[in-house]
Amino acid sequence: MDFCPKCGSILQTSKKASSTLRCPKCKYQKPIEHKESIKKISLHLGKAAEIAVIDQSKEAMLRQLPTIHIVCEKCGNTESETWTVEVADETIHSTITFFRCTKCKTTRRESG
Repeated sequence: MDFCPKCGSILQTSKKASSTLRCPKCKYQKPIEHKESIKKISLHLGKAAEIAVIDQSKEAMLRQLPTIHIVCEKCGNTESETWTVEVADETIHSTITFFRCTKCKTTRRESG
């Protein structure tokens, strides 16, 4: 596989002259050397992936984070999802706890 020295696109075999490689963008042309062999590659595209659409009423069933009773500083809701991350360096060991309000999605953190 050769690339165009001007724009970097993949050079393709010319339809008119099979002994020439041609850039589809900038029209650069390069003769094919005898030691280069041309192989055609076929791409077979599979079925497109389906996109899942989640109804907001069923969104809560898919949550995997534990919830705790803590008051949200922004909206006053009393339920938040929580998770903990440990930060370790050569000299420092600390734990950060995150809280995400289940109503307004505001996230806050506490170091411990």
